Amino acid sequence: MATIRERMKRGHRVFHVQVRMTGFPARTKSFPTRRLAERWATKIEAQMIEGRHFRDPEARNRTLTEAINRYLEEEVPKKRGGMTRANLTWWREKLGHLRLSEISPAILVEQRSKLLREPYTRAKPESPKSIVKGAAKQFPRSPGTVNRYLQSLSHVFTVTMREWHWLEHNPMTAVSKLREGKGRVRYLKEDERDRLLAETAKDPTLHLLTVLALSTAARAGELLNLTWDDVDLKEQRLLFRITKNAQPRVVWIHGEALRMIKEHGRVRRLDGRLFANSKGGKYDYSPPFKAACAAAKLADFKFHDLRHSAATYLAREGATEQQLKAIGGWKSGVVSRYVHLAAADAKDVLQRMTDTILRKKEQS
Repeated sequence: MATIRERMKRGHRVFHVQVRMTGFPARTKSFPTRRLAERWATKIEAQMIEGRHFRDPEARNRTLTEAINRYLEEEVPKKRGGMTRANLTWWREKLGHLRLSEISPAILVEQRSKLLREPYTRAKPESPKSIVKGAAKQFPRSPGTVNRYLQSLSHVFTVTMREWHWLEHNPMTAVSKLREGKGRVRYLKEDERDRLLAETAKDPTLHLLTVLALSTAARAGELLNLTWDDVDLKEQRLLFRITKNAQPRVVWIHGEALRMIKEHGRVRRLDGRLFANSKGGKYDYSPPFKAACAAAKLADFKFHDLRHSAATYLAREGATEQQLKAIGGWKSGVVSRYVHLAAADAKDVLQRMTDTILRKKEQS
């Protein structure tokens, strides 16, 4: 809030104004008239609300490009995956010329709308599935994808503020996220599972990868990065060293999965990989898995849905959310989806039980 005081300075009347707002340093200035003082106070308050007012001169001297470039060099190597780099490249192209002090929530909201409206081409436009009539296919961004863009830039501001001290305030805190859908949960029903495994069994490598995915709720990348040093057949467990959240975890294997991995281990590669192609490179499961799904007549099913399937089966067996997080390595509340699915299955059990006891009561 602004406070204006009338004072005498060298025989002249002046109006001394002070603007204070939580999270910002106080600003003061003197004017010959009250009207000028009020006008200045209104302007400074608006800048503070919009996140454009910063104490540190670095914010007025540094551009967003400088911040993103330093972040890409120092912070991104600590992360896994390439989406953060791609997202920040977009922000750099759109707003990189602006100084940090010029970036306001209003500007970020405008860019949020552009993200949602504009189409984009995927990272590999030459991929057959990204080509339509000889041209790169255009894809829309979902609200969830837009939120990931906002999240990436927000972390740049956070590091810029807390580590480098170029900012006093993160303007992204005043930008709301878009509402996302409930999330996609596609899992295999019993007959679908039987049909899929019958098809993958025709390819031993694909079959093992599929069975392990169903048995461990592991991601494809986690399985493909396994080496024999990560396999403890005596203790019947796998160690996933490279995971999405950078937290290693152990998963136990039993039954058919254990038997198959022992069989697979009779012939081991010199490089120690569990899964590799005939030329020694990383095994590309996508084409054969897609063909197996087509042969099994599975509609709208992806390899990652095996992870959803495993989580759903575990929830049906009574696994708690904490147990699911420990097995699958989830950090967010996404596991509640699988618990809810298990609860929906319980509806049928309750119905059968109610029908049984009420029927018995009526008959007696």
